[in-house]
Amino acid sequence: MLGFVQVRAVTLAAILTCLTSMGTVVKGAHLVAGPMVGSLTAHSARLWFEINNSDRVKVQCFDANTGQLQSAYGFTVSGPPPFVADLNLANLRSDHDYRIKVDLGGVPVRLPRPPLVIHTAPSMGAGAAITLAFGSCANTAQYASPRIWKSIAATQPLAFIFAGNAFYLPRHLKNFPYTYVHAARFIMEHYQQARHFSGFQRLLRISAVYATWDDRDFGTPHSNRNFVFRRQSLQAFESYWPNPDYGIAHAPGTFCHFRLGDVAVFLLDDRSFRSSAKAPHPRAMLGWRQLSWLKSRLMRSRATFKLIVDGDPVLSDYPGHESWGNFHHERAAFFDWLFGHAVTGVVFLSGHCRFGELSVRPANVHGLDQYPLYDLTSSSLAAAPVRTPKASAWINPRRVGVPFFGHNFGIIRVGGPLGNRHIILELKDARGRTLISQTILARQLTGG
Repeated sequence: MLGFVQVRAVTLAAILTCLTSMGTVVKGAHLVAGPMVGSLTAHSARLWFEINNSDRVKVQCFDANTGQLQSAYGFTVSGPPPFVADLNLANLRSDHDYRIKVDLGGVPVRLPRPPLVIHTAPSMGAGAAITLAFGSCANTAQYASPRIWKSIAATQPLAFIFAGNAFYLPRHLKNFPYTYVHAARFIMEHYQQARHFSGFQRLLRISAVYATWDDRDFGTPHSNRNFVFRRQSLQAFESYWPNPDYGIAHAPGTFCHFRLGDVAVFLLDDRSFRSSAKAPHPRAMLGWRQLSWLKSRLMRSRATFKLIVDGDPVLSDYPGHESWGNFHHERAAFFDWLFGHAVTGVVFLSGHCRFGELSVRPANVHGLDQYPLYDLTSSSLAAAPVRTPKASAWINPRRVGVPFFGHNFGIIRVGGPLGNRHIILELKDARGRTLISQTILARQLTGG
């Protein structure tokens, strides 16, 4: 059937921003970024792409195996820029492949290769094998080698997660425009440039993509809730990352939750509510509203594994560097709550520090009924890694094995029969070679 969808509304601030840059309208729209899949479920997929101009759009969704038309959507992408189409493909089958066709102004669009494959999530009780990939710190303006992106794509993940710093804004506030209107346009242009980067286009074709931010794609280094252009950053984030949600009422941000089979993923926002480093203790990184949301979601989840993704390392303590260890009151209180409410299956994924490592907080550290907590840190995807002479300063008593001071990405593999599931945490280098591998049985993350 031919249906109509409502393209996501553009905020007033974005409208005012872009009015200043509108010039001569070029006739005939064409694709400038995407298509990519964002939020994914067993029966739907959120499709995103950007075109160069306002135009009428038609999207058709086909069963990849039979070629049968599943559904069609017609709508108009209107200005001001960015001209973004963001729609939800519904009524799909679980664990199934789909392809799309796009018309702009009645003219078929030749989509980039390789052809986009939309693979829906398996159902909760299917016991399916699931592969996820993640990483952080992609300064593609300086490190544009496609090698690591090809290696990630070769693993064929169901989804890829940017754990912060998917690109880099300027280091100094003086390099931002002075007014809110011009800053909004400036930040949007950085998002645009990052999305057009050719290195990870292959990745966009073969998996769903999710993101949260860290300091450099939120603002300046070590930025927090006092960053003057935080609202403008969130407007750009919402335009270019088709996540399932953007925070909650009265607490807008980049935190959200989604489920792929029996794996639940919780993306955290470690910037929007973060206290200044000079604030007195107890400082907050997540803030009480986000923590309340996280606790509520964890309590309701029946997933075998619950992956909590934070832009900063969770378990390591690096004096003078950013990690959840700088907010030890908030972290300790959360761990006490986690075990006090018997929440099982939690594993942490993190980034930021420009090297890769695996950390573990052992079971029963206080003589209580607690299971071990693991934190796989992947950084950087495409930014300058920590130089070897400085590596000795990064001392982590909770580290398993040795750190890797080179470009890397993380892989999460979930498998095994229902009732006996396992998760494998892997760190890989830019060539796809395995550096760290840790297998954890589901029953090892239940206490007792």
